[in-house]
Amino acid sequence: MNRRGRGEGSIFRRKDGRWAGFVTLGRRPDGRQVKRWVYGRTRQEVAEKLARLLPQVWTGTIPDAGRLKLGDWLLHWIEERTTRKGLRPTTVRNYRVYLGHLDPVLHTPLSRLTALQLRALFQGLAHLSPSHRRHIHQFLRAALRDAVRADLIPSNPMDAVDPPEGGPVRPAKAWTPEEVARFLEASRDHRLFPLFALMLATGLRIGEALALRWEDWEGERLWVRHTLRRDGTLGPPKTANSHGYLYLDPDTQALLAEWQARLEGERAQAGEDWEEHGLIFPSRRGTPLQYRNVMRTFQELQAKAGVSPLNLHGLRHTYTSLALRAGLPPKVVAARLRHKDVKLTLQVYQQLMDEDLKRGALPLDTLLHLQNRNQPAQTAPKPKRKKAVQ
Repeated sequence: MNRRGRGEGSIFRRKDGRWAGFVTLGRRPDGRQVKRWVYGRTRQEVAEKLARLLPQVWTGTIPDAGRLKLGDWLLHWIEERTTRKGLRPTTVRNYRVYLGHLDPVLHTPLSRLTALQLRALFQGLAHLSPSHRRHIHQFLRAALRDAVRADLIPSNPMDAVDPPEGGPVRPAKAWTPEEVARFLEASRDHRLFPLFALMLATGLRIGEALALRWEDWEGERLWVRHTLRRDGTLGPPKTANSHGYLYLDPDTQALLAEWQARLEGERAQAGEDWEEHGLIFPSRRGTPLQYRNVMRTFQELQAKAGVSPLNLHGLRHTYTSLALRAGLPPKVVAARLRHKDVKLTLQVYQQLMDEDLKRGALPLDTLLHLQNRNQPAQTAPKPKRKKAVQ
Protein backbone atom coordinates (compact mmCIF):
# COMPACT_ATOMS: atom_id res chain seq x y z
CA MET A 1 0.00 0.00 0.00
CA ASN A 2 1.29 3.47 -0.89
CA ARG A 3 1.79 5.66 2.14
CA ARG A 4 0.68 9.26 1.96
CA GLY A 5 3.69 11.55 1.58
CA ARG A 6 4.59 14.48 3.78
CA GLY A 7 2.53 17.51 2.94
CA GLU A 8 -0.25 15.60 1.20
CA GLY A 9 -3.77 16.47 2.33
CA SER A 10 -6.93 14.49 2.81
CA ILE A 11 -10.55 15.69 2.71
CA PHE A 12 -13.63 13.83 3.92
CA ARG A 13 -17.12 14.43 5.22
CA ARG A 14 -17.85 13.84 8.89
CA LYS A 15 -20.95 12.21 10.34
CA ASP A 16 -22.32 15.59 11.44
CA GLY A 17 -22.31 16.78 7.83
CA ARG A 18 -19.31 19.11 8.12
CA TRP A 19 -16.25 18.68 5.94
CA ALA A 20 -12.79 18.18 7.40
CA GLY A 21 -9.30 17.91 6.04
CA PHE A 22 -5.77 17.53 7.26
CA VAL A 23 -2.25 17.95 6.04
CA THR A 24 0.68 15.88 7.30
CA LEU A 25 3.49 17.90 8.82
CA GLY A 26 5.79 15.00 9.62
CA ARG A 27 6.27 12.37 12.30
CA ARG A 28 7.14 12.47 15.96
CA PRO A 29 10.02 10.42 17.41
CA ASP A 30 7.52 7.69 18.32
CA GLY A 31 6.44 7.41 14.69
CA ARG A 32 3.05 9.11 15.04
CA GLN A 33 2.02 11.56 12.34
CA VAL A 34 1.83 15.26 13.05
CA LYS A 35 -1.25 16.65 11.32
CA ARG A 36 -2.82 20.05 10.87
CA TRP A 37 -6.64 19.95 10.64
CA VAL A 38 -9.03 22.38 8.96
CA TYR A 39 -12.83 22.40 8.86
CA GLY A 40 -15.58 23.91 6.73
CA ARG A 41 -19.20 23.70 5.68
CA THR A 42 -18.36 22.56 2.15
CA ARG A 43 -15.68 20.47 0.49
CA GLN A 44 -14.61 23.50 -1.54
CA GLU A 45 -14.06 25.59 1.61
CA VAL A 46 -11.84 22.90 3.13
CA ALA A 47 -9.93 22.45 -0.13
CA GLU A 48 -9.19 26.18 -0.26
CA LYS A 49 -7.92 26.16 3.31
CA LEU A 50 -5.65 23.21 2.57
CA ALA A 51 -4.38 24.93 -0.57
CA ARG A 52 -3.25 27.86 1.56
CA LEU A 53 -1.54 25.52 4.00
CA LEU A 54 0.35 23.25 1.60
CA PRO A 55 2.94 25.78 0.38
CA GLN A 56 3.72 26.70 3.97
CA VAL A 57 4.11 23.05 4.97
CA TRP A 58 6.87 22.54 2.44
CA THR A 59 8.77 25.57 3.76
CA GLY A 60 8.50 24.19 7.27
CA THR A 61 6.95 27.35 8.76
CA ILE A 62 4.06 25.66 10.60
CA PRO A 63 5.01 24.50 14.11
CA ASP A 64 3.01 21.87 15.93
CA ALA A 65 0.57 23.83 18.08
CA GLY A 66 -1.43 20.79 19.22
CA ARG A 67 0.00 20.85 22.74
CA LEU A 68 0.60 24.60 23.07
CA LYS A 69 -1.74 26.09 25.66
CA LEU A 70 -3.13 29.61 25.56
CA GLY A 71 -1.33 30.58 28.77
CA ASP A 72 2.04 29.41 27.43
CA TRP A 73 1.53 31.41 24.23
CA LEU A 74 0.51 34.57 26.11
CA LEU A 75 3.58 34.39 28.36
CA HIS A 76 5.81 33.92 25.32
CA TRP A 77 4.04 36.77 23.52
CA ILE A 78 4.49 39.17 26.44
CA GLU A 79 8.18 38.28 26.78
CA GLU A 80 8.79 38.63 23.04
CA ARG A 81 7.04 42.01 22.84
CA THR A 82 8.87 43.27 25.92
CA THR A 83 12.20 42.46 24.26
CA ARG A 84 11.31 43.60 20.75
CA LYS A 85 9.24 46.71 21.49
CA GLY A 86 10.75 47.75 24.82
CA LEU A 87 7.44 47.80 26.67
CA ARG A 88 7.20 49.98 29.74
CA PRO A 89 7.17 48.16 33.10
CA THR A 90 3.67 49.48 33.76
CA THR A 91 2.45 47.93 30.50
CA VAL A 92 3.99 44.56 31.40
CA ARG A 93 2.35 44.75 34.84
CA ASN A 94 -1.00 45.44 33.20
CA TYR A 95 -0.52 42.42 30.93
CA ARG A 96 0.10 40.26 34.00
CA VAL A 97 -3.13 41.54 35.53
CA TYR A 98 -5.01 40.64 32.34
CA LEU A 99 -3.58 37.12 32.54
CA GLY A 100 -5.18 36.73 35.97
CA HIS A 101 -8.62 37.51 34.53
CA LEU A 102 -8.07 35.00 31.70
CA ASP A 103 -7.27 32.14 34.09
CA PRO A 104 -10.40 30.05 33.16
CA VAL A 105 -9.10 29.54 29.61
CA LEU A 106 -5.32 29.66 30.06
CA HIS A 107 -5.02 25.86 30.15
CA THR A 108 -7.02 25.42 26.94
CA PRO A 109 -4.91 24.20 23.99
CA LEU A 110 -4.46 27.05 21.57
CA SER A 111 -5.78 24.97 18.69
CA ARG A 112 -9.02 24.16 20.56
CA LEU A 113 -9.87 27.66 21.74
CA THR A 114 -13.29 28.74 20.46
CA ALA A 115 -15.18 31.99 20.20
CA LEU A 116 -17.98 30.55 22.37
CA GLN A 117 -15.50 29.96 25.19
CA LEU A 118 -14.23 33.51 24.92
CA ARG A 119 -17.73 35.00 24.81
CA ALA A 120 -18.59 33.13 28.01
CA LEU A 121 -15.34 34.38 29.53
CA PHE A 122 -16.16 38.03 28.90
CA GLN A 123 -19.68 37.58 30.24
CA GLY A 124 -18.04 36.47 33.47
CA LEU A 125 -16.01 39.69 33.57
CA ALA A 126 -19.09 41.90 33.77
CA HIS A 127 -18.09 43.02 37.27
CA LEU A 128 -15.05 44.83 35.89
CA SER A 129 -15.14 48.38 34.59
CA PRO A 130 -15.88 48.83 30.86
CA SER A 131 -12.42 50.23 30.18
CA HIS A 132 -10.72 47.32 31.97
CA ARG A 133 -12.73 44.75 30.02
CA ARG A 134 -11.96 46.61 26.80
CA HIS A 135 -8.22 46.49 27.56
CA ILE A 136 -8.39 42.74 28.22
CA HIS A 137 -10.23 42.30 24.91
CA GLN A 138 -7.57 44.29 23.03
CA PHE A 139 -4.75 42.36 24.74
CA LEU A 140 -6.16 38.93 23.92
CA ARG A 141 -7.15 39.83 20.38
CA ALA A 142 -3.67 41.18 19.61
CA ALA A 143 -1.96 38.08 21.05
CA LEU A 144 -4.16 35.71 19.06
CA ARG A 145 -3.72 37.81 15.92
CA ASP A 146 0.02 37.18 16.22
CA ALA A 147 -0.69 33.49 16.73
CA VAL A 148 -2.47 33.50 13.37
CA ARG A 149 0.47 35.28 11.75
CA ALA A 150 2.79 32.64 13.23
CA ASP A 151 0.59 29.89 11.73
CA LEU A 152 -0.24 28.47 15.16
CA ILE A 153 -4.00 28.75 14.55
CA PRO A 154 -5.91 29.18 11.27
CA SER A 155 -8.07 32.10 12.44
CA ASN A 156 -8.53 34.43 15.37
CA PRO A 157 -11.48 33.37 17.58
CA MET A 158 -11.53 36.86 19.08
CA ASP A 159 -12.80 38.18 15.73
CA ALA A 160 -16.16 36.69 16.70
CA VAL A 161 -16.17 38.30 20.16
CA ASP A 162 -17.64 41.79 20.19
CA PRO A 163 -15.63 44.39 22.10
CA PRO A 164 -17.18 45.32 25.46
CA GLU A 165 -19.33 48.40 25.25
CA GLY A 166 -17.56 51.49 26.47
CA GLY A 167 -18.77 53.21 29.58
CA PRO A 168 -18.86 56.94 30.15
CA VAL A 169 -15.54 58.69 29.64
CA ARG A 170 -14.04 59.83 32.94
CA PRO A 171 -14.34 63.61 33.11
CA ALA A 172 -11.07 65.47 32.69
CA LYS A 173 -10.47 67.99 35.47
CA ALA A 174 -8.88 71.30 34.56
CA TRP A 175 -8.33 74.74 36.01
CA THR A 176 -10.10 77.84 34.83
CA PRO A 177 -7.98 80.67 33.39
CA GLU A 178 -8.33 82.51 36.71
CA GLU A 179 -6.99 79.50 38.63
CA VAL A 180 -4.07 79.15 36.24
CA ALA A 181 -3.13 82.79 36.88
CA ARG A 182 -3.32 82.27 40.67
CA PHE A 183 -1.18 79.14 40.53
CA LEU A 184 1.50 80.78 38.36
CA GLU A 185 1.66 83.76 40.71
CA ALA A 186 1.94 81.51 43.79
CA SER A 187 4.66 79.32 42.29
CA ARG A 188 6.72 81.94 40.44
CA ASP A 189 9.56 81.96 42.97
CA HIS A 190 9.74 78.17 43.36
CA ARG A 191 12.55 76.15 41.79
CA LEU A 192 10.08 73.96 39.84
CA PHE A 193 8.13 76.89 38.41
CA PRO A 194 9.70 76.40 34.91
CA LEU A 195 8.60 72.74 34.91
CA PHE A 196 4.96 73.51 35.72
CA ALA A 197 4.84 76.51 33.40
CA LEU A 198 6.22 74.43 30.51
CA MET A 199 3.61 71.72 31.09
CA LEU A 200 0.82 74.32 31.11
CA ALA A 201 2.14 75.86 27.88
CA THR A 202 2.62 72.61 25.96
CA GLY A 203 0.41 69.88 27.43
CA LEU A 204 3.41 67.61 28.09
CA ARG A 205 2.86 64.54 30.25
CA ILE A 206 4.78 64.59 33.54
CA GLY A 207 6.97 61.64 32.53
CA GLU A 208 7.81 63.34 29.23
CA ALA A 209 8.68 66.63 30.94
CA LEU A 210 10.94 64.99 33.53
CA ALA A 211 12.76 63.06 30.78
CA LEU A 212 13.60 66.15 28.69
CA ARG A 213 17.30 66.71 28.03
CA TRP A 214 19.00 69.86 26.86
CA GLU A 215 19.80 68.20 23.56
CA ASP A 216 16.02 67.91 22.99
CA TRP A 217 15.63 71.70 22.92
CA GLU A 218 16.36 73.29 19.55
CA GLY A 219 15.20 76.88 19.81
CA GLU A 220 11.56 76.97 18.79
CA ARG A 221 11.39 73.17 18.69
CA LEU A 222 11.24 70.86 21.70
CA TRP A 223 11.64 67.15 20.94
CA VAL A 224 9.79 64.50 22.95
CA ARG A 225 11.92 61.36 22.76
CA HIS A 226 11.64 59.68 26.16
CA THR A 227 9.59 59.32 29.29
CA LEU A 228 10.95 58.99 32.82
CA ARG A 229 10.01 55.68 34.42
CA ARG A 230 9.26 55.39 38.11
CA ASP A 231 12.61 53.61 38.64
CA GLY A 232 14.47 56.70 37.36
CA THR A 233 15.41 55.27 33.95
CA LEU A 234 14.47 56.68 30.56
CA GLY A 235 12.12 54.73 28.32
CA PRO A 236 10.22 55.33 25.09
CA PRO A 237 7.21 57.69 25.07
CA LYS A 238 3.76 56.36 25.89
CA THR A 239 2.91 55.60 22.24
CA ALA A 240 4.72 55.67 18.91
CA ASN A 241 2.70 58.77 18.04
CA SER A 242 3.94 60.51 21.21
CA HIS A 243 7.45 60.73 19.74
CA GLY A 244 7.87 64.05 17.96
CA TYR A 245 8.46 67.75 18.49
CA LEU A 246 6.49 70.74 19.71
CA TYR A 247 6.85 74.37 18.71
CA LEU A 248 7.54 76.72 21.61
CA ASP A 249 6.36 80.31 21.85
CA PRO A 250 8.97 83.06 22.48
CA ASP A 251 8.00 83.46 26.16
CA THR A 252 8.51 79.75 26.85
CA GLN A 253 11.85 79.80 25.02
CA ALA A 254 12.97 82.72 27.19
CA LEU A 255 11.81 80.84 30.30
CA LEU A 256 13.95 77.81 29.38
CA ALA A 257 16.98 80.01 28.65
CA GLU A 258 16.65 81.70 32.05
CA TRP A 259 16.30 78.31 33.74
CA GLN A 260 19.36 76.97 31.91
CA ALA A 261 21.45 79.83 33.30
CA ARG A 262 20.17 79.19 36.82
CA LEU A 263 20.93 75.47 36.48
CA GLU A 264 24.52 76.25 35.55
CA GLY A 265 24.83 78.05 38.87
CA GLU A 266 23.43 75.06 40.75
CA ARG A 267 25.86 72.75 38.96
CA ALA A 268 28.81 74.92 39.94
CA GLN A 269 27.63 75.17 43.54
CA ALA A 270 27.15 71.39 43.84
CA GLY A 271 30.68 70.69 42.61
CA GLU A 272 31.70 67.03 42.90
CA ASP A 273 28.26 66.10 44.27
CA TRP A 274 26.68 66.84 40.87
CA GLU A 275 25.77 63.81 38.72
CA GLU A 276 25.37 64.93 35.13
CA HIS A 277 22.46 63.35 33.26
CA GLY A 278 21.85 66.11 30.76
CA LEU A 279 18.31 66.63 32.07
CA ILE A 280 16.48 69.94 31.73
CA PHE A 281 14.69 69.41 35.06
CA PRO A 282 17.00 67.46 37.39
CA SER A 283 17.23 67.45 41.16
CA ARG A 284 19.68 69.75 42.94
CA ARG A 285 22.35 67.06 42.41
CA GLY A 286 21.66 66.54 38.71
CA THR A 287 19.82 63.23 39.16
CA PRO A 288 16.30 62.54 37.80
CA LEU A 289 13.50 64.02 39.89
CA GLN A 290 11.32 61.56 41.74
CA TYR A 291 7.64 61.62 40.87
CA ARG A 292 6.45 61.63 44.49
CA ASN A 293 8.62 64.66 45.34
CA VAL A 294 7.30 66.60 42.35
CA MET A 295 3.73 65.68 43.30
CA ARG A 296 4.28 66.79 46.91
CA THR A 297 5.58 70.16 45.74
CA PHE A 298 2.68 70.50 43.30
CA GLN A 299 0.14 69.88 46.05
CA GLU A 300 1.79 72.44 48.33
CA LEU A 301 1.71 75.10 45.62
CA GLN A 302 -1.94 74.36 44.86
CA ALA A 303 -2.84 74.86 48.50
CA LYS A 304 -0.88 78.12 48.54
CA ALA A 305 -2.69 79.36 45.42
CA GLY A 306 -6.12 78.28 46.68
CA VAL A 307 -7.05 76.46 43.46
CA SER A 308 -9.07 73.28 42.98
CA PRO A 309 -6.88 70.18 43.49
CA LEU A 310 -5.49 68.43 40.42
CA ASN A 311 -3.02 65.62 39.83
CA LEU A 312 -0.04 66.35 37.60
CA HIS A 313 -1.85 65.04 34.52
CA GLY A 314 -4.41 67.76 35.18
CA LEU A 315 -1.90 70.28 33.78
CA ARG A 316 -2.24 68.53 30.41
CA HIS A 317 -6.02 68.77 30.70
CA THR A 318 -5.72 72.44 31.60
CA TYR A 319 -3.57 73.18 28.56
CA THR A 320 -6.17 71.48 26.35
CA SER A 321 -8.98 73.50 27.90
CA LEU A 322 -7.10 76.77 27.41
CA ALA A 323 -6.18 75.91 23.83
CA LEU A 324 -9.75 75.01 22.85
CA ARG A 325 -11.11 78.14 24.53
CA ALA A 326 -8.54 80.22 22.71
CA GLY A 327 -10.07 79.05 19.44
CA LEU A 328 -7.34 76.65 18.27
CA PRO A 329 -8.81 74.06 15.86
CA PRO A 330 -9.27 70.63 17.52
CA LYS A 331 -6.99 69.12 14.88
CA VAL A 332 -4.17 71.46 15.92
CA VAL A 333 -4.76 70.75 19.61
CA ALA A 334 -4.70 66.99 18.93
CA ALA A 335 -1.39 67.38 17.08
CA ARG A 336 0.07 69.34 20.01
CA LEU A 337 -1.06 66.61 22.38
CA ARG A 338 0.32 64.03 19.92
CA HIS A 339 -2.96 62.15 19.83
CA LYS A 340 -3.27 59.76 16.92
CA ASP A 341 -6.89 60.68 16.30
CA VAL A 342 -8.64 64.00 16.86
CA LYS A 343 -11.72 62.03 17.95
CA LEU A 344 -9.88 61.02 21.12
CA THR A 345 -9.15 64.66 21.90
CA LEU A 346 -12.77 65.68 21.49
CA GLN A 347 -14.09 62.64 23.38
CA VAL A 348 -11.92 63.19 26.43
CA TYR A 349 -11.95 66.97 26.55
CA GLN A 350 -15.36 67.91 25.18
CA GLN A 351 -16.77 68.47 28.65
CA LEU A 352 -14.04 71.06 29.29
CA MET A 353 -15.92 73.29 26.85
CA ASP A 354 -19.22 73.02 28.72
CA GLU A 355 -19.07 76.63 29.93
CA ASP A 356 -18.50 77.82 26.37
CA LEU A 357 -21.37 75.66 25.13
CA LYS A 358 -23.59 76.98 27.91
CA ARG A 359 -22.86 80.55 26.86
CA GLY A 360 -23.99 79.59 23.37
CA ALA A 361 -27.57 79.05 24.58
CA LEU A 362 -28.86 82.49 23.54
CA PRO A 363 -32.50 83.57 23.19
CA LEU A 364 -33.83 83.96 19.69
CA ASP A 365 -34.26 87.73 20.14
CA THR A 366 -30.56 88.03 21.07
CA LEU A 367 -29.53 86.00 18.04
CA LEU A 368 -31.61 88.22 15.77
CA HIS A 369 -30.18 91.35 17.39
CA LEU A 370 -26.63 90.10 16.88
CA GLN A 371 -27.47 89.21 13.31
CA ASN A 372 -28.79 92.69 12.58
CA ARG A 373 -25.88 94.35 14.38
CA ASN A 374 -23.32 92.42 12.34
CA GLN A 375 -24.94 93.31 9.00
CA PRO A 376 -23.53 96.41 7.26
CA ALA A 377 -25.84 99.38 7.46
CA GLN A 378 -27.67 100.05 4.21
CA THR A 379 -27.99 103.68 3.20
CA ALA A 380 -31.30 104.78 1.71
CA PRO A 381 -31.11 105.68 -2.00
CA LYS A 382 -31.05 109.41 -2.63
CA PRO A 383 -34.10 110.76 -4.52
CA LYS A 384 -33.41 111.78 -8.07
CA ARG A 385 -33.53 115.52 -8.71
CA LYS A 386 -35.83 116.71 -11.46
CA LYS A 387 -34.20 118.78 -14.10
CA ALA A 388 -35.37 122.40 -14.19
CA VAL A 389 -37.49 123.35 -17.22
CA GLN A 390 -35.71 125.90 -19.34
